[in-house]
Amino acid sequence: MLDMMGMQALQKKYGDQAMGSMQHGEMMSHMDHGSMGDMSNMDHGKGFDFHNANKINGVAFEMDKPMFAAAKGQFERWVISGKGDMMLHPFHIHGTQFRILSENGKAPAAHRSGWKDTVHVEGNVSEVLVKFDHDAPKEQAYMAHCHLLEHEDTGMMLGFTV
Repeated sequence: MLDMMGMQALQKKYGDQAMGSMQHGEMMSHMDHGSMGDMSNMDHGKGFDFHNANKINGVAFEMDKPMFAAAKGQFERWVISGKGDMMLHPFHIHGTQFRILSENGKAPAAHRSGWKDTVHVEGNVSEVLVKFDHDAPKEQAYMAHCHLLEHEDTGMMLGFTV
C-alpha cells in the first residue's frame, strides 16, 4: 500500500515522467589513508536526519530542486542520523564510493571497512567519508536515498550537485 501511495504522490506531483519507462498504472574505523590521498582539504561535513517520517532533514524529495552542492575533489564527512527512528535505513549515495567512519555509533565491522556505496542507519548515527570526482550539474544531479523502496518512493531521497 505504501508503494502504491508513494508512486501516486510522485505521479501527481511530477506527472507521467515520474514513472520513467513504466506503463501508466503499473506498480512499480578501518581506513587506509594512503589510498585516499590528501585529506587536508576535507569539508567539515553535511548532516542528514531521517527523523521526520519519510523525509530527509524534514524535506520530501523534489526532482527539480537539489538540496545542496558537494565540492568536487574534496573529502566530506557526512553524518546520517536515524536517532529516534527505529526503522532500518540503508542509505545509498550515487556517483561515488565512500569509507564508513562509523555505523550506528560503532566502528564498522571488518567486512564493512572497505569502499562502499551504502551505509546502514538504524536508530542511531552513521558517518561516512565521501568524495566526488565528477561534475553533476542541476540537470544531472546525483541522488542519495534510503534503499527501501517504500521509504524512497514516499520522499526519503534527495538530489545534489557537484
